[in-house]
Amino acid sequence: MYKIRVILNTEEDVIRDIAIDSLSNLEDLHKTITNAFGITADQIATFYRSDETWVKGEEHPMFDMCEGADRKVQINQVL
Repeated sequence: MYKIRVILNTEEDVIRDIAIDSLSNLEDLHKTITNAFGITADQIATFYRSDETWVKGEEHPMFDMCEGADRKVQINQVL
């Protein structure tokens, strides 16, 4: 189980702490986040690792676009 803090950076920060199973994939995480904020999940998402000062690091697309790859990226592959 992973506990993740998600911050919607708007005029006022909106914060949600979510829990998601470690066997879930990034698509599941995307749906969980959009549900937590009450927004639609009709766009493809990209996730980024950040450090403790929020400097954007490595990019993790929701789907692996490499030919022959399992398209759904597991959370435990990127955390």
